[in-house]
Amino acid sequence: MRKTVFKPFLKMLCMRMILFYQKYLSRHTCLYRPTCSQYTLECINNHGAVIGIFLGAWRILRCNPFSKGGYDPAPERFFARRWLL
Repeated sequence: MRKTVFKPFLKMLCMRMILFYQKYLSRHTCLYRPTCSQYTLECINNHGAVIGIFLGAWRILRCNPFSKGGYDPAPERFFARRWLL
């Protein structure tokens, strides 16, 4: 029972920290679109806290002055259920 309550709390805590960073600390100077913080936010929302933070950290390592930048969307869940109407 405790695991089901803790996971959404951790996910929302990470997302709130990123939103705080975006609102008050960010200078909006990322080479990529969406920005690295928005990319991490989307990854946490799509994949969960642990994998989302790992994907966001990998993106931040790639975001350096020697990279070209450009459009790099957050990956969607590969094994997610696709509902057809």
